Amino acid sequence: MKRKILYKNGAALSFAEYGDKHGYPILIQHGLIASIDDQALFEGLIQLNTRLICIARPGYGESSPYIMENLAEWGDMLAPLIRESGITQFDVLAMSSGAPYGYSIGSKFPDKVRNIYIFSGIPALYDEGVLSGWPYAITRDQSMAEMETLAHELFFSNLTRDDLARNDIRDSSMHNGFGVAQDLMLRGKDWGFNLSDVREKVFMHHSKQDSSVPYKTAVRTAALLPDCELELTETGPHFSDQALDDFIRTTIGKEIRRLTGLRD
Repeated sequence: MKRKILYKNGAALSFAEYGDKHGYPILIQHGLIASIDDQALFEGLIQLNTRLICIARPGYGESSPYIMENLAEWGDMLAPLIRESGITQFDVLAMSSGAPYGYSIGSKFPDKVRNIYIFSGIPALYDEGVLSGWPYAITRDQSMAEMETLAHELFFSNLTRDDLARNDIRDSSMHNGFGVAQDLMLRGKDWGFNLSDVREKVFMHHSKQDSSVPYKTAVRTAALLPDCELELTETGPHFSDQALDDFIRTTIGKEIRRLTGLRD
């Protein structure tokens, strides 16, 4: 079921819920090219009787293209959704570009978040030590119009008809690629909080062969977190349905069973 909720000046966030409405809640933070309609990615979690709340960031899909000051604002924006959903404790699963947003939620709601799961996450690019290992240009002073042009050049030019029919391409390219542009802009700026503020247990998965996010930046990011368990695999891509499912069925599944008493 897909719904919207207002959070500031009439701006709306679109979110979809899957699984057991009475199950243990997990807030899903999607990647850079993604759609909250891609329920199939999370079948392993749904089978654990969880309640999944997948949130489209500003500019993605049906969410308003709201300009954020920094990543810390994300926690404030989610407060109405968390309150209306009636959830008092929950976990967070954040993938790739969703990782900084997952950390933001942990920083904002330390009394509500139990565990944070990071899959191939964007590292702490606000930190100079992490940034020194980042191989791509960081864009801090560009306008949103310039960033939207960059997003189009990187991800939405020369697409086939089949590409355009995909949920992730459709929702990521909405509003002239605003959501992708803002993600690229915010990741390299001051986040508005430090990872030392994230006191929850973080389970981080990363591949040493990740061609998009160098694993050494993940190692350095993990070291900034007060309580992080980093799982490095020798092989594997930045993202695949199978790799995510493996992470869900092993690491996340083990913790969900422990928290809920669910048996294998």
